[in-house]
Amino acid sequence: MSSKPFNFTFTLYWSPDQNIPVLNPALHDGFYIRIRLTEPGDVRPAFPQDVLTIREAILNEFDDTRLLDLLVPTGSIVLLNKIPGYPDEADEVIVNGELIGHRWYDPLERRWRFRPLLHGVARMIEQKAGYFAVVDLPKLSRGFEVHRDRVVGGELPERKGQIVAVVTRDGKWQGVARIVRRGRLYIMKAWRSVRPLYLDDARSTWKDVIEANLRDIELKAEKARRTIRRALEKFSSKRPVVSYSGGKDSLVVLDLVEETCRDYSILFNDTLLELPDTYVNVFEACSRYGGDLHIARARTSFYNIVKTMLLPSRDFRYCCKMLKLAPISSTLKRIAPTGSISFTGQRKYESSLRARLPAVSRSRWVANTIVVAPIDDWTSLHVWIYIWSRRLPYNRAYLLGFDRIGCWICPANEISEIELALEKYEVLKRRWDAIIDLVRSELKFPEEWFRLYLWRWRSRIPGDVRRYVETRSRLRVDKLVEEYREKALPFKLRVEARGLIVETLRRATDVCTILRRLCELSHTIREVENVVRDNHMLIIDLYNDHRCIISISNSQLSVNFNVNIREISDTVAKILRIIMRAVYCTLCGMCESWCAREAIYVGSDIYLNVGKCSKCGLCNIACPVAEYLVARSGVIKTLSI
Repeated sequence: MSSKPFNFTFTLYWSPDQNIPVLNPALHDGFYIRIRLTEPGDVRPAFPQDVLTIREAILNEFDDTRLLDLLVPTGSIVLLNKIPGYPDEADEVIVNGELIGHRWYDPLERRWRFRPLLHGVARMIEQKAGYFAVVDLPKLSRGFEVHRDRVVGGELPERKGQIVAVVTRDGKWQGVARIVRRGRLYIMKAWRSVRPLYLDDARSTWKDVIEANLRDIELKAEKARRTIRRALEKFSSKRPVVSYSGGKDSLVVLDLVEETCRDYSILFNDTLLELPDTYVNVFEACSRYGGDLHIARARTSFYNIVKTMLLPSRDFRYCCKMLKLAPISSTLKRIAPTGSISFTGQRKYESSLRARLPAVSRSRWVANTIVVAPIDDWTSLHVWIYIWSRRLPYNRAYLLGFDRIGCWICPANEISEIELALEKYEVLKRRWDAIIDLVRSELKFPEEWFRLYLWRWRSRIPGDVRRYVETRSRLRVDKLVEEYREKALPFKLRVEARGLIVETLRRATDVCTILRRLCELSHTIREVENVVRDNHMLIIDLYNDHRCIISISNSQLSVNFNVNIREISDTVAKILRIIMRAVYCTLCGMCESWCAREAIYVGSDIYLNVGKCSKCGLCNIACPVAEYLVARSGVIKTLSI
């Protein structure tokens, strides 16, 4: 099995004559240069704000204004391609058909930085601009340290850590190096020399790009329309719904569905964590199209769930189910009782997970829903050319430097994206300060932990991030992550031979409410035969003469069995799930949406109609609280030890 997450890369070409990117050279005549992109190659246009950050990063890195017009000439066609390998967001920068380097966000210095590569290095050396070095070596190799006595020419910086373009004396090898101890050059990357293309004089505009690639875009659009038509025919009993996020991808899908299907609904999921410009765009877009707008709004707030669960993480994203999937499920159940076809802007270039999903599939998370991704094989560049060619009303947040639209505080975001939101929208900064103060008071962690957003992981921090943080700060990252994982759970569990002790640490539910919930939710477990409530105690009779007694006080629950729990570990896990539901329910409504018999109702509290319940247990599986606090926290493993 390949170690690469995608196993495919979009192939981009460049026309030297027109000085524009070409998406499909088979549709054009002439000679084209192939641009080698890092996988998956989700290349996108650089907006003016992006170009500004690139130029500022170049100037900060080399303190040479000549490099600005040398590397990023005014009026150039600039593309960005997101890449891994850095501690935060990073992009390949392609200017007029040349890979000039990488821009990357420094999470400690809170600024964009620049590393020249290939044609950027070639230009610096040829024009003797910025920091460069000519070395007396036959070859350059990654990881090699060049002593100062081997440097025979160039312009070197004095400060340790600064970047230098490097070339061998014979000109056959080029590379990029970093100044290390005693002024040596540490070779970070090396390659056989390339020559600059210098296409800068061939002036072109994005209008030229659109006109040259319009035929390919129309072919892509027609393929997408066929996907939509086939889905409508195959699932004719289901209601067509466009899942509109306010982002570029769902905007294209909305336009394609409008051309293909006149009777459809638009669904906007308001997590209450959207960018302010997103709300404006939703109503701008919906006023242009004929679909009726439905807003799926979360029943709880991010602040409220953080009070119990602390901050979500990339490997513990409970917030998605509570703030997105639960309200979406509830709304779809209301507007599409026979089921829905959800047309989404999902694309395989966005993530390795989405790359493995088919264009048409049954939703794993939203009941009775078929998910259709008509633009699954489009890159961001395809999307933007389509938007510009049709003058669609796109979100203004893209003009501020945002690459993606969604929950601004999503743990999957990079630091650069979160910081950009806090910088551009004062209202978001005020909300974030309130949330982070809440977590600070609970954890008492070092300030750097909050400043570097290390809460985004609960199990293992990626090596790139860990190495960068530990070499630049005094934090012991792995220890903090382990400590956070323990403190983030709102309870402590002690496992005994015939029972469990659940110590509740953070909750806002009184004992009587917990008992009532437990009494009702016990009936969702198939192994339960009878339930009796006795003051602050619950007696649950199970199959095979097994019995469970739950005693509740203000700070803990004692769960005792008349048998070794390892013999009935599956049943114990189910009981632990309903305990979590009873104590930490956020009233998100996910269980109600998944119940086919409408046995569960969620209003000011959660209620179960025992007579309607079939004991399928699906609500216990769908519940985000039960799923994350039991299944995904590793608690279940302790029951069978």
